[in-house]
Amino acid sequence: MTDQMADIRLPEPPDDDLRPLLEEATAAARTAYHSTTRMIRLLAAARLGSSPDEVVEHMLSVLSEVFGAAITLVGRMTADRLVIQQACGFAEHDPRLINGLPLDRQSRSAFGQSGIGVDDRTPTSSMPSALVGLGGSAVWAPLSTEDSAGQDIVILCRAEGEPFGQIDRQVVESVADRLRSSLDLADYADTMTHLAQSSHRLVRQLDPSALLDEGVEILRTLARADGAWLFTVGRDHLPAELHMGTGGEPARDYHGPIPPGWFSMMRGGRPVVSKRGSEHVLTVPVRRGDNAVAMLYAAREGRPFPGNIGVVASVFAGHLSAALENAELYRALGASENRLRLITEAISDMVAMIDSNGCFLYASPSFLRGLERDPERLIGSPISALAHPDERRGLEEALERVLRCPGGDEAPRDAREAKVEYRVHMGGSRWAWVESAIRTTPSQTNAVVVSTRVIDDRKQLERELVQRATHDPLTGLANRALIAQEVTHKLATRRPQHAIGLLFCDLDDFKAINDRLGHEAGDQLLVQVARRLRSPLSPRDLLGRFGGDEFVVVIDRVAHLDDVNDMARRLAAVLREPFLLGNDWVRVTASVGGVQGAPGSATMSSMLRDADAAMYTAKADGGGLVTVFDDDASYRSLDRLDLRYELSTALERGELQVHYQPICDLQTGEITGFEALARWLHPVRGWVPPDVFIPLAEQSGAIVEIGQWVLGQACRRLAQWTRPDGYPPLTMNVNLSPVQLDEPYVDERLLDAVLSNGVDPRLICLEVTEYGYLRTDVYRAVDILHRAGIRFALDDFGTSHASLSRLKWFPLDSIKIDRSFVAGAPSDDIDRSVVVGVLAIGRSLGLNVVAEGVEGPEHRAALLRLGCTSGQGYLFSAPLPAAAIEDLLRRRGMLRGGTRPQVLDRA
Repeated sequence: MTDQMADIRLPEPPDDDLRPLLEEATAAARTAYHSTTRMIRLLAAARLGSSPDEVVEHMLSVLSEVFGAAITLVGRMTADRLVIQQACGFAEHDPRLINGLPLDRQSRSAFGQSGIGVDDRTPTSSMPSALVGLGGSAVWAPLSTEDSAGQDIVILCRAEGEPFGQIDRQVVESVADRLRSSLDLADYADTMTHLAQSSHRLVRQLDPSALLDEGVEILRTLARADGAWLFTVGRDHLPAELHMGTGGEPARDYHGPIPPGWFSMMRGGRPVVSKRGSEHVLTVPVRRGDNAVAMLYAAREGRPFPGNIGVVASVFAGHLSAALENAELYRALGASENRLRLITEAISDMVAMIDSNGCFLYASPSFLRGLERDPERLIGSPISALAHPDERRGLEEALERVLRCPGGDEAPRDAREAKVEYRVHMGGSRWAWVESAIRTTPSQTNAVVVSTRVIDDRKQLERELVQRATHDPLTGLANRALIAQEVTHKLATRRPQHAIGLLFCDLDDFKAINDRLGHEAGDQLLVQVARRLRSPLSPRDLLGRFGGDEFVVVIDRVAHLDDVNDMARRLAAVLREPFLLGNDWVRVTASVGGVQGAPGSATMSSMLRDADAAMYTAKADGGGLVTVFDDDASYRSLDRLDLRYELSTALERGELQVHYQPICDLQTGEITGFEALARWLHPVRGWVPPDVFIPLAEQSGAIVEIGQWVLGQACRRLAQWTRPDGYPPLTMNVNLSPVQLDEPYVDERLLDAVLSNGVDPRLICLEVTEYGYLRTDVYRAVDILHRAGIRFALDDFGTSHASLSRLKWFPLDSIKIDRSFVAGAPSDDIDRSVVVGVLAIGRSLGLNVVAEGVEGPEHRAALLRLGCTSGQGYLFSAPLPAAAIEDLLRRRGMLRGGTRPQVLDRA
């Protein structure tokens, strides 16, 4: 239709004086048509999207296209900044997306109402200072009519072309009004969805404390609040316990000042919204009948709550009240069930009351019938004296655990009860298996009830069932099920370097022996073969009968495929001597196939398949031979090629992540910095180990792009993790591959990644492993980076081939002791000596020394004794995603500007 308007042709007017008027009228009609069309499109865009974020994102895109704006954004005014909520037109890493735009009094006044600004580069420019530099002209309109504190603003900026006009301003005002209405509807729909889901989340919580914390989290989401908390109401109608939500402080007795308006709000029974300075506070009483049992609070800084929040809050308070009643009913029902079960289970058992010293206070008459023990003689004697020495300690520990259970009837069931099986002496050499159930008593806190029953028959049946289920009845060897279980267990629990071997043995021409001598002789032969096959095996190896004349050997540990081949030949050799079956001597041979399997890559079925295939290869070559199947090597080669190809696009597919491991002061445990570590979450394979994909990345050259990305991500996070005043800044270590250092202009790229994120280069340390392989001509790039402030560390010191002479010319600031030496530092003299030597080198060269792999308290203590003061490892924290690190820092009070409300100061 626009083209049709452009093609309008009017007849020539009779008077040339009317031509300018006609052209002016035509232009006005065309402008009005364009404005109407533009308005229709913008108003239609405001209705799209199912969530508030989608509504705003689509509207900014349409505004940018319709107005030809270089930048469109929605921002929120705070005390001193315009925080950008969503934007279109900024570069991906533009710091203004994180830091916002500075907001002075002039800009705040201008943004309080809709307007137009033009940057004419003069002192009297009408452009608000906050927008200077974004474009040549701008138009803006508030998204609400509230006061400016916390108000949302929609802003359009043009870098060039015709400045915005009054019509543009009117259109943007209309769009802002419609967008506000659409956001209100989207907010309400989103809130009602969360409200509908809240009852399911509450009902599944049966612990009252956990339920109240869950309620705080749900209210924070429903109200879109900056913070939320809850007070329970005590018997004196005063605040009793404070709950801060699942991520806040644990519930605790509250003895602080009474919150303002406490009594009137508690009696009122309805949600109340109040304002304290620039903070809007929602108070929601949770009632049971006529009484309030809790008071929920939610707070928003500078942003009023929507008008429907009272209805939403009332419905949610009802859900929470019903969930509290449900939890109390479950607790009462559980207590009743426990008392009934204690009585019914003890009726037919030998019942005893045991004091805090483990001695009998009471023994029922059934002890005489069940264990041939006089109950009167048991009084005062320890119950553990009845148990077999091998099981006595287990009985004593179970008694101690239940006797020392804190909380009595309020404690979890698994803490108040224990079951233990042990043998009791029955006279002579006879021992009987019994099972004792140990439970706390409702009325006494210094005694327990022990119900005991004889389970000899059950234990014997269990042994028989286990034997039948897991062993071959003819030879007594492990059967197919136990073999599969053992192989699967070893593959799941071993380290990747601890491979296992599997041999498949099949007797040649066994059917001929059965046909000639009979099946009974065949069974005798299988029993004798099983006995011989055991002889070359170690106690850790497993021999099993797979079925018929097939035997399987699981070799516990193999270092090379040659170990599998050697064991296969030894098994074949023990069968060379003839076997005596009745009066007949017979000779048999076996075809043996073998395979090696590494945990993490092999499976039980694949190993069995490959060993079986190798055995049939040996049998096809004439029988009595050994073949070790090496298909695993081929598989690994193909698998590495697949991984290498997928790694080349893993970054652009968003599969790579950066995790951060804290570096701590060993003496105090304080976090001083982090090491950034690349992680690959493959959509099919799951987490790919770094020692697998990092070498592939270095071989393919992908490490250059990956390393640059990791450095940028780490610097961006470090810029966000600002510590409170009085703390030294956090540092960030990032691994640097030698491949990266070989790249041209590496110094410029690395320094740009640091500076573009606003990070002080002195806070960045690049870790290089085995830099002895580096060319000496990389020194110029390293020197430029070092003089700019970036520090360098030598990683895994003591394990690489780096020459100590290189320590003189490479500008190191620190060295890291490899985890293999730290692991042995508490007990191994050699490892301890290596650590001492590294520390001595560090002191002599003025280098900081960091210990890797500090996994337990014993490592920390040993390192401190040797003089090492800095380390990292699982004792302090595993590598964590950025969000988890932020939670960790926030819990320790090590981040500036935390969002948790300071409830105790609100009075």
